[in-house]
Amino acid sequence: MKKNILLSAFALFCAFGSYAQSVNYGLSLGANLTNIKGNGIKDSYNAGWFGGGFARINLNKKWDIQPELIFNYVNSKKANNFINFYNVNGYPDASNQIKLSYISVPILMGYKVSKLLTVNAGPQYSFLVYDNEDLVINDKAVAFKRNDVGIATGVQADLLNVRFFANYVFGVANINNIDNRYKWYSRQLLIGMNINLF
Repeated sequence: MKKNILLSAFALFCAFGSYAQSVNYGLSLGANLTNIKGNGIKDSYNAGWFGGGFARINLNKKWDIQPELIFNYVNSKKANNFINFYNVNGYPDASNQIKLSYISVPILMGYKVSKLLTVNAGPQYSFLVYDNEDLVINDKAVAFKRNDVGIATGVQADLLNVRFFANYVFGVANINNIDNRYKWYSRQLLIGMNINLF
């Protein structure tokens, strides 16, 4: 699945690139607030951070497409009633803290509403590369699935070579790897900046 998504994204970049008027490259960085919604996980937003790079393909004066490759560090917390739901596979003395690291690839289509304001939307694929939690009895087991897919939407303020943005990512894939009776979905707010390098 991961290979197919990456190949499709590459083909899409090539197709849009052939129509591009210009392409900009730069860095993305900022903070995130993440809430993993589902039974056994605390229903709260927790702060993390992200950083990476982007390419902005300007199709015309109004439209652009912006693929990004970012490292996304996520914090979450186990709910007090976690073991009530996962009394077979769950670890009763698991830590309350959950730390996850993803490589995320959002592909955002942007529309310039005015000289200073752009709205954007598009899909985001994330792959879990590191997980620091002990929710499952088997210490080699991972409580979270490797793949996550979401829909991102947001706004950007354009100031010369810097864009300040706020994006909300609505997860649509179940990321619970413990038990197929219950589903977990990610919700994430990203606030940051894109800095044009060239």
